[in-house]
Amino acid sequence: MSRRFDPCGAAAVARRAARFTLTVAALGLAAGSTQAQQFNSDNQWTAPHGVGTLVLTLGQEYSAAVAVAALLPDTEFNVGVTRFKESPKDRTEAHTSGILYIKRRLSENAAGNAGTSISFGTGVNPSYLSAGEVTDTFQSWFVTYAYTQAFRDGQVTWDLLPGLMVNLDRDQKDETAWGVTWSTRAAVYKIIPQSAIVGEVFGTVGEAYSAPTYRVGVRWESPKLVVAATYGNSFDGSGSPRFEIGLIYLTDPQSFLCLGGGCKK
Repeated sequence: MSRRFDPCGAAAVARRAARFTLTVAALGLAAGSTQAQQFNSDNQWTAPHGVGTLVLTLGQEYSAAVAVAALLPDTEFNVGVTRFKESPKDRTEAHTSGILYIKRRLSENAAGNAGTSISFGTGVNPSYLSAGEVTDTFQSWFVTYAYTQAFRDGQVTWDLLPGLMVNLDRDQKDETAWGVTWSTRAAVYKIIPQSAIVGEVFGTVGEAYSAPTYRVGVRWESPKLVVAATYGNSFDGSGSPRFEIGLIYLTDPQSFLCLGGGCKK
């Protein structure tokens, strides 16, 4: 399987947008996401074996910190925490929820511009939660499949992410709620120097419903550091408009993160 990674190019930035990672991937994630950084969508790319990543997001509704380690080839391990702020408008109480998930790249084409990945773990991305919904650590679980395609020599990237989530203790009332998550994102380069303009839409259908939402932003890129600023809101205005800023820092390959050896400096 071909493996391509350029920290200065579109592939590197697209792979970390969120999360939470996502972010986190997001991650998203991440995703992270997280689920990684503040973008909800993730993509197929993973960091090179042995690389560590720190993802921080600061927003009007919540803040998050995620540490990512590529302990195995094509595989990232994500651990972090989300702190939700009290919001009377959204009926949200201040609380903290943990993040723990694994991302595995499944495939990549010979050209290195399209591929798939899967993420699974606990700590549902806050963007997939309805207003006021509370989740506790190890009570919310998700699985997300990601397809990524790059066009025009990497000038445009597109991600599509269907997924499934379950909240085993919705609003701390011992109620189980299932939902099908969806998200799609596009990033356009070469309009703003060293940056990408990013837009995404996402939501959840089912018992764990969350309103369709949009997010737009600008992401500045360097070989080791990525910084983004975003604005988002639900299409029907049921949520709160929110501004968020975030950063991603990538290390060089570290021997203590390189399980099995073989990492390249």
